[in-house]
Amino acid sequence: MLALARDGQWDSLPKMEVERQPLLRAEHPRDARSRDLLTQLLACNQEMLALAASARAEVANALSRQVHARQAVNAYVNLAR
Repeated sequence: MLALARDGQWDSLPKMEVERQPLLRAEHPRDARSRDLLTQLLACNQEMLALAASARAEVANALSRQVHARQAVNAYVNLAR
């Protein structure tokens, strides 16, 4: 999932999340290996959240630029009339 997030393949993540949920909810041993894996999982989740926040900000900026461009075109068209 992290590799997909790093590549910006956000559309692929929901399907993987559906597959991941049963694995997360399954019973796991309470040992050092499981603790290490959980620590790695949490780190991956944190990185994915940061990547998602960055991607969301990029989309918001692109949308804002699009709105400003449309306003500029509308202003130009209105002046040309």
